[in-house]
Amino acid sequence: MARHDCVVVPGWGAFIANYDSAAYDEERSLLTRPCRTIGFNAGVTHNDGLLAQSLVRREGLSYDEAMRFINDSVAAFGKQLLKGSEVSMGRLGYFCRREDRYNEFVPFNDLDANDKFYGLTDVEIQTITALERARQEAELDQRPAAIVAERGLFVRKAIRVAASVAVVLGLGLMLSTPIIVDRANLNTAGMTPTVTAPQHQSLGVTVEQGEVPATFEVVESHPSIASVGNAAGKYYMVIATLRNQQELDAFKQKYAALVPHMKMLDYKGMMCVYVARSDDYSQLMSLRDELPEALRDVWIYN
Repeated sequence: MARHDCVVVPGWGAFIANYDSAAYDEERSLLTRPCRTIGFNAGVTHNDGLLAQSLVRREGLSYDEAMRFINDSVAAFGKQLLKGSEVSMGRLGYFCRREDRYNEFVPFNDLDANDKFYGLTDVEIQTITALERARQEAELDQRPAAIVAERGLFVRKAIRVAASVAVVLGLGLMLSTPIIVDRANLNTAGMTPTVTAPQHQSLGVTVEQGEVPATFEVVESHPSIASVGNAAGKYYMVIATLRNQQELDAFKQKYAALVPHMKMLDYKGMMCVYVARSDDYSQLMSLRDELPEALRDVWIYN
């Protein structure tokens, strides 16, 4: 969604970008910035190939494998909503079940992820009339009428000059700030759902399933993750996929506090690092906030 204005998830619906132009709110004396928000249309479910082709390029899957992954994810989303749980779509927002009749998408106000106008802010700009009125009310007191009249004439001239300078400076700032909206048909569609294909950072060496020895000092604990247990459960909380031992060693050094919880899972020749297992999908999803922020887009493997 950072690169496209419409991304269709086959069988689920379409995420669509909506644009609002800059506008001036006279009541609040506020010039609001242009913005881009993400909406959802459940009626658009056809497969335009954009999402599947992105998975093919990014994950090295075949087109059929990509479509199977999308269909399995959509089925998992539906089951999760029927259970009364929310379904997260990464930084885009989340789905929830309303009145047990329909699914509702609630977008996040995440400017960094969704807004091509990130960096612009609303600007408070008062009109010349409002500035003059406020200054006159502050200056007019119990002075003699002649002094008040003379002072008022000077204040009006000064306010007009100052207000003109402020308007020129404000317009110069707005016009000099580039607003880039890239609507070109780029090659990669970005979408980060909670359930996603493994994000491999490298792979190649197969590691037998078992606990990785804790060779680094633990600087913090994760009691909730430890309480789930790594020994049983059909769902795995995978936090990384790697291609060789060197990458695994580097990953353990970076996240030393998680080493006691790490175990390995082989997935098509890739070393998948998981930290918890459970038969309860929602239980694993509730542990994401305990992970470092960079690892919270976890992959739940069934």
